[in-house]
Amino acid sequence: MKSLQGRVVCATNDRTVSVEVVRLFPHPKYRRRVRKKKKFQAHDPDNQFKVGDYVQLEKSRPISNTKTFIAVPVPSRNGKQEKEEQGELGIPLESNQPQEQEA
Repeated sequence: MKSLQGRVVCATNDRTVSVEVVRLFPHPKYRRRVRKKKKFQAHDPDNQFKVGDYVQLEKSRPISNTKTFIAVPVPSRNGKQEKEEQGELGIPLESNQPQEQEA
């Protein structure tokens, strides 16, 4: 089964997070894309996720009556911040380099 991605909505239970998955599908009659939400319970063995974190859900054996997924962290999309520090060409900017002291 393909893995799902969603946002943590509730993380109050021990080793369990509630994840809301949003998917788009065409309306049967009007063919407009409609946003549909569904909540899944997922296993979080280390209690590492907080409300608002984006996680990936992987299918596993049933852990309890409602939990059949394991929450895995999603790599962050902060690639733009790293490029700004190095400059557009990937070369470090002169202003960010330490200047040498002349004697």
